[in-house]
Formats: sequence, structure tokens, C-alpha cells
Amino acid sequence: MSEVDQEDKLSRLYHIYRSSMLRLALRVLGDERDAEDAVHDAFESIAHNLDHLRTPEDPKTRGYIMVVTERKAIDLLRARRRLQTDELDENAGSIEFPDTGEHGLAWCMTRLPPRYREILLLRFVYGYSMRETAELMDIPYTTVGKLSQRAKERLYDICRNEGVL
Repeated sequence: MSEVDQEDKLSRLYHIYRSSMLRLALRVLGDERDAEDAVHDAFESIAHNLDHLRTPEDPKTRGYIMVVTERKAIDLLRARRRLQTDELDENAGSIEFPDTGEHGLAWCMTRLPPRYREILLLRFVYGYSMRETAELMDIPYTTVGKLSQRAKERLYDICRNEGVL
């Protein structure tokens, strides 16, 4: 992909997703300036992985962008809390799920720690391969399998405890 094509693609992504990314980051961080920083960091990461993304309108692209935004917001939250010497709440921030009106699978997914939720979303909702997931999350390929297994086990336990299974 030429540099001009990449700039055009990144510009399109910015115009399509910026407001959604800001809302998500604001929900996680609770501060507008920090949310803007998280979105900026997310776009830097997205720019590095632009060749791996499909069209800006593709649902996999949207999923990836929202996961990256949440991760960057959580990173900023951790940094802020580290400075305050508080521990991070593993459930801080989450990708919004439709309200099912009952305790269903989507509700159980919101109870997972963000890293587990991210790996399940990338692998099983958005359909990325293990190799693609490793690249997108910037983790070793072998870690994807381990995290996927742990996330599925935790989700199974939550679903069983909530009476979903």
C-alpha cells in the first residue's frame, strides 16, 4: 500500500471512529483530556498496523479499533493509578454490549477482565486468527492460545455461576 493510500485510509478511520473512540475512552478514564490522549495513542498503534486492517467500514476493523482504544485507555488508567499507588480494578472500562435484559452471554462477557474480553472478542467475535490476534495485541503467538484458554475457562465459570449454562 502506498504512503498516500495509507494516509487516506488512516484519515477515513479517524473521521469514522474518532467520536466512538472518545466516548469509550471517556467512559474508562472519566477525564476528557486523558480520553483524548488515549485516542491519540490508539491511532498511533492503528497506524502501525494499518496494513493488517481491512476496509474502514469492515466490522473486524471496528472491533479492532475499539479494542485498541480500550487497551490504551486502560494503560493510561494504570499509569495514573500507579502514580496514586492504587491498584487497578480489572473491570475498569469495557466495550459496550447490547442490553439483553437478562443475564446472558453478553452480560457475562462484561464481567471478564479487559484482557480476557479483548482476546475473546478478537478471536471469536471478530474472527481474527491466532497469528493476527498476536500481532494486533502485540503479544507472542503462544500467549494467544494460553490467554484464550484462560478467558474461556473464566467465562465458563461466570456463566455457570450466573445460571446462564
